[in-house]
Amino acid sequence: MNTEELSKHADYLLRVAIGKCDSLEEAQDLVQSTLLEGLLALKKGTVIENAKSWLSTVLNRKYYDLLREKYRKPLTYYGMDYDIPYEESYSPETPDDTELGEAENLRRLVARQTCTYREVLVRHYFHGQSVETIAKALALPENTVKSRLRLGREKLRKELTMEKYEKQSYEPETLWISNCGGGGINGEPYSLVRDDKITMNLLILAYDKPVTIPELADAIGISTTYIEPIVDRLVNGELMKRVGDKVFTDFIIYTEADMVNMFDVQKSLANTLCRDIWLYLEEGLRTLRGTDYYQSQNPSQAAKLEGYFVLHSTYHSVIKVRDEVAGFCPYSEYPCRKDGTRWLAMGTRHAADYEYDKSPYRGYEISGEAGGSIDRLPGASRVGLFDYDTDALGRSHTAYHYEENFDNAREGMIKFLYAIHTGNENILSGIPGKLLENMDTYIHLDFLERLPDGKLKLNVPVLSNANRKAFYDLMEEYAEKLSKTFHDEYLKMIKNPVAVPKHLQKDVPGFLRYLNTCCFFPSALIYEFKDRGLFLKGYDKPAPPVLMVVTKEET
Repeated sequence: MNTEELSKHADYLLRVAIGKCDSLEEAQDLVQSTLLEGLLALKKGTVIENAKSWLSTVLNRKYYDLLREKYRKPLTYYGMDYDIPYEESYSPETPDDTELGEAENLRRLVARQTCTYREVLVRHYFHGQSVETIAKALALPENTVKSRLRLGREKLRKELTMEKYEKQSYEPETLWISNCGGGGINGEPYSLVRDDKITMNLLILAYDKPVTIPELADAIGISTTYIEPIVDRLVNGELMKRVGDKVFTDFIIYTEADMVNMFDVQKSLANTLCRDIWLYLEEGLRTLRGTDYYQSQNPSQAAKLEGYFVLHSTYHSVIKVRDEVAGFCPYSEYPCRKDGTRWLAMGTRHAADYEYDKSPYRGYEISGEAGGSIDRLPGASRVGLFDYDTDALGRSHTAYHYEENFDNAREGMIKFLYAIHTGNENILSGIPGKLLENMDTYIHLDFLERLPDGKLKLNVPVLSNANRKAFYDLMEEYAEKLSKTFHDEYLKMIKNPVAVPKHLQKDVPGFLRYLNTCCFFPSALIYEFKDRGLFLKGYDKPAPPVLMVVTKEET
């Protein structure tokens, strides 16, 4: 044996040592100690015929010396000789607990590496494949395989010397996902997360700064092998972005502190401005009540039109001032997703023990106006359904909970409500059974009313396309009046925007940063109007802001 042969067997010795030791550093120390003894033997002139076997025997001896020292066991040799042959494939038939623990620890550590490095590490150190064999199997240059082995060892040394679990590993948070825009054809972004705690907490962990997948695995306490496909799905679904070997969450996430930031200011301002704002709204309601399309509705339908008018006018008056401060972002500038839809995701994170019912802003949230339509139903070229969702008037979106995909649920609701409106039972044949099972919900929301004879009556207001335009023109007129009259007062609450991480500042529109500074104000106003007997006085049913628009077929 000569010095060149020593170097030749170094990589093999490291594979053996990694299978025995608790850490990469310990394995490298064991190999260096073995090679040093080989160098000393050469200097003494010791003749060694089988270098690999000799070095393996030395490494084994030194390893057991290490164990004895670690556990303070007496040091005893039983005729140990350097020339005892060593079998590469040898493994005890009954391994002790220490060896099993070492093997388990090694698998856990390697499992945290990304696929790029994990694959070559497993092939080389677990299966004993040569660099040449790995290169052929993976269709990679040999130098690339060597480089990945080297970098993989470095990553093990740097990343795995201590545990890095975050609280998400033992006390996962909840991330509620919502969006602006139309949403994806498969219910994105909500469908990418749903109620999956692992996905939620990966998004939370990757929000503040870009992180590697092994870092995510460390923080959440789950093997990288299982994290990778989740991250790939989130990247493909455009909730995450990948930059080099790092990923980051690509949408704004609000905290509970962000949500309550300006809540008290909004409630106080609603209390202060209630009477003055109502004078304008009352004027607008008088105009609305004088229109033919209002007078053609039944009392329940008329109440919903009034609720729609009050909510839409106040909501848009605030938005106009908010957009002056935050900047206007039209729908056409929302990111165009891979399926051609446009949407912006938002998330709100809450602690594991969070109780929504005890939240100070419980019942004050408002969804933005949502809508959808279907072409060519019997007797109509198009039928649309539009609504807001708020506790202040009635949770209209409860009607769509029979299906996870909101747009698909809305389509079913349009057909169902239009069938009730026209009395055409043939339309019901294409409606999902789950929707019909939700009948009690629609009656409770006052979308429908069951008559004494068992028939259903529609309590959702119905407008023609021309009447819808006139209605929206009226709401816009009063939104403009309110925004101009109370502009300076509104500015008192539109401040203290949410701070976003530096790497997201170009991707998060300003209005999302200012969203919570004024989003509770319209509901707070409506509660004030109702409490003071100014609005919907004596009306004891829900009045969810919803309306149907029917465009008749041209004849």
